[in-house]
Amino acid sequence: MTKYGYVSGWLKDEVSKQDSFKCQAKILLSMGIPYDHCFADVFRSNNNKERYQLFKFLTTIAQEGDILVVPSLTSLYSNVRELCCLMYIVEDTGIIIQSNDMDLSSDSDGSDWIIASQLAHLGYVHYLRQRRASKAIKKSKYQSTLNTGGRHKRVITPIYKQAYEYLQTHTYNATQEKFHLSKSTLYRIKRQINSRKQPVNTHQSYDSNRGDYNER
Repeated sequence: MTKYGYVSGWLKDEVSKQDSFKCQAKILLSMGIPYDHCFADVFRSNNNKERYQLFKFLTTIAQEGDILVVPSLTSLYSNVRELCCLMYIVEDTGIIIQSNDMDLSSDSDGSDWIIASQLAHLGYVHYLRQRRASKAIKKSKYQSTLNTGGRHKRVITPIYKQAYEYLQTHTYNATQEKFHLSKSTLYRIKRQINSRKQPVNTHQSYDSNRGDYNER
């Protein structure tokens, strides 16, 4: 029976914003595992999270009764598929996995509970990443509503829409008096609404009676 150690993680995790690999490596070395018996996989890209050193240990080194020490079982997998494969390997090889949170072996009475708890962890990590992605999308949408000068784009409110509809059959002076809006605001409202309605290639003509441009 030989004791080994394994750790994996990000140099800077996108969710926790911490150097998870360095933290776990320090914990592993403090457990008294010989340095030459330690294996590690560092993730640098979402496109490649393969655990090459873990696979090397399980397929070429591990013997029945050997103990693999990890700071946390979550060092051993990234998704449900990897977790299920790990359970089969533990059963086939007869190795024992020890961690701070729980122990795992082929004859563990709590194996069902272990699987359930680890699946719950996977679900929570997925939730954190989904929430982070959602926040990023909302932030991007918010930034798109800002002008280059840093001021919010003016929103067409219901009152502005009513003024625009009234302006279609009345003069600027009459609309200005009814809705208590400046003439420059009425110009802007019409320009904003028309820019959303009209195709890109439009021609403009000047209405001398109304004092503004009309698209046609």
